Order: sequence, then C-alpha cells, then structure tokens
Amino acid sequence: MAETAPRRTFADRMVGLAHSRWLLPVLLLVVVLETSFVPLPYEAAFIALCLAARDRIWIFIAISVLGSAIGGSVIYALGATYFDPIIARLGVEELASTCTDRFAERGASFIFLGGTTPAPSYLINLIAGATGYPYWEFLGIFSASRFLRFAVLGGLLFLFGAQITSAWERMPKWLNRVLSIALIIGLIYWFVSGFSE
Repeated sequence: MAETAPRRTFADRMVGLAHSRWLLPVLLLVVVLETSFVPLPYEAAFIALCLAARDRIWIFIAISVLGSAIGGSVIYALGATYFDPIIARLGVEELASTCTDRFAERGASFIFLGGTTPAPSYLINLIAGATGYPYWEFLGIFSASRFLRFAVLGGLLFLFGAQITSAWERMPKWLNRVLSIALIIGLIYWFVSGFSE
C-alpha cells in the first residue's frame, strides 16, 4: 500500500510562495485577516518565511505591521460603529461609561500589550473603538507594538536562524498555554480591579 504524502500546513503553503510575486499581497491579506477575527497561524508562517528567505525578513516585518494596522483599524471601526446601539438596547449605559473611563486611563497599556503578547488583540482593538479611544493614538500604539513584536522575532531569526525555533519547540506546550492564560487573566484582573478604585 502506497504511503500518502504528509498534509501541507498553512506555513508550508506560504513558504511555497516565498519567492513568488504573489507572496506580499497574499501575506498582507493573511495579516489583515489574522488581526481581525480569523484564527490563522500567522506567526508560524512568518517564522517559516523568514527562515526560507532571510534576505526578505525586513520586508516581511513591514508587511506584517501594515496588515496589522489595517486589520486593527477595521476592528476598531466595528467597535466604534456598533457599540452605542448595542449598549442602548441592553440598557447598560452606566456600566459602559465606567468601562470607557477605565480604558481611557489604561488603554495605551492594553493596546501595547495586545500587540506584543499572545493576548487577543482583536478584542482589545474592538474595545478601543467601542470606548472612543482616540483613533490616531490607538493606531500609533498598536502599530508600534506590532513592529516591536515582529522586529524582535525577525531579528532573532535573521541572526540565529532555526536555532531559535528549535529552542521554542523544546519548551513544553503546556507551559506555553499556562503562560498565555496567565497573561490574559492578569490583563482582565488589571482592567476589572480599576472598578473598585
């Protein structure tokens, strides 16, 4: 019985486009979708692309930041457009006002952490729009945070190559999950704790 070929991953398909003229438009679209609500394994594809075409790492970083800015802006706009009608329908204007005040105080930190950590950035971006956080300030902070995230990752891949990924893969998966969950819980606690002040 003939062996079936292993199924190609999303990252494998992206690497197949590494030197194609279609790569950058496809990469931009993927980043926009990933920064929105679509759960695509973008970082795995980014790492694979950087290893396959190390001479283009800074182009991949630039596309990642541009796509993040576009996707983040789309989610921000959704929050800004649909928040008030939903709040009015639910009759929770007072709670919404408290959330808005809290985000005005700590929003910059949330946006920055959302862009640099595994925290769900789309949720933070949605709240930023919903609470009326200044758009250009939001865009600047979020873009800077995504640049930092991908520049550090891309720089490490440029300098050390696959050694970085092998070290990450050796880390137990449960530890990665625990760290991500702890970060998200910490962010929620930090936000909610402000209500008692």
